[in-house]
Amino acid sequence: MFDFNGKEDQLKLEIFPKKLKALRTERNFLVEQIALFAGVSTASIRNYEAGTTYPNVERLLRLANFFDVQLDYFFKE
Repeated sequence: MFDFNGKEDQLKLEIFPKKLKALRTERNFLVEQIALFAGVSTASIRNYEAGTTYPNVERLLRLANFFDVQLDYFFKE
């Protein structure tokens, strides 16, 4: 499904935090709301937005479901 090995893949990982934060702020959601739905701590959501950690596939699917976007939305410019 996703393969993150090269330079292009690194760019995909750099896009994810920006997309997540943009969705949250544009749609006026609190970090706490997203964390509750995704089943993670608020610190995890903040780390995802900062790009210091990334969600596993299950969490990523939950985030896509929460925001009603396709999974690949998080990795396309």
